[in-house]
Amino acid sequence: MTGTERVMVFGAGGFLGARICALLADRGIEYRGLSRTRSEPYRRCDLTAMHPYALDTQIGMYKPTVIVNAVGATFGAPAELVRANVIAVEALLASVRDHAGHARFVQLGSAAEYGGAAHGTSMLEDSAPRPLGPYGITKLAGSELVLRAQRAGADAVVLRIFDVIGPGAPDSTLTGRVIRDLRTRQLIEVGSLDVWRDFVDVRDVAEAVLAVALADGKLPPLLNVGTGRATLARDVAGQLFELSGLAATIVDEAGQETLLGAPWQQADSTLIGQQLGWSPKVALEQSLADSWAESD
Repeated sequence: MTGTERVMVFGAGGFLGARICALLADRGIEYRGLSRTRSEPYRRCDLTAMHPYALDTQIGMYKPTVIVNAVGATFGAPAELVRANVIAVEALLASVRDHAGHARFVQLGSAAEYGGAAHGTSMLEDSAPRPLGPYGITKLAGSELVLRAQRAGADAVVLRIFDVIGPGAPDSTLTGRVIRDLRTRQLIEVGSLDVWRDFVDVRDVAEAVLAVALADGKLPPLLNVGTGRATLARDVAGQLFELSGLAATIVDEAGQETLLGAPWQQADSTLIGQQLGWSPKVALEQSLADSWAESD
């Protein structure tokens, strides 16, 4: 870190992007946030629809030293997922190559790119990706574009981030959906809860992104971000139920489609710890308590 960093965060209006921007502001690091759906305090920018010249102008005028791509779609028609998770990545990579060739490119990928694994095992960066649905497939395609650019000489890193939770989590996450159901109708319906996930707090993820964004020297092209501990989704829903103190009902539709997909995922985050000294600090219980408290 030199003190002259200029960070552009695309997807700044999202759950992760907003937390990254807040951390940059707290650290006094110059940044510009760009968002498809929000304006102030961010600039409006839709990577899936804007003309390449407009994107080139944004990047060329700001002259970033770091680009963080937090743009992505979790749900929607396959064409929407392709636009957000693949085409937008390619457009951004092309503009960065031509107008900010020395900037570090940090792509926020997903554990969904790996698909599932054998129960009790941890996923390493060299684990073969086997995504199970359109979201994982399109996220993997976007990450592969970034890894291709890295092999061609770009300073680019993909972070495969496991299940992000924490204060402000949207309905697309397990905790966000459960909290919404508890607050609005005292009935939890999220499909099957018989899945195990590596739940990592959004504040820890933001710290990992900044560690990668501001690190000196060359980094591995792919890094996992998780806690290294899988938790049964039913237990997470149960903890939120207890925190609520409400007379709610949990409808566990075993065998039905779930928000979370594969039966087992658990990160091996040894590499990012070795390279950058990062490790998660927010315990699951604290993350859930903070999430419930903020939703009030």
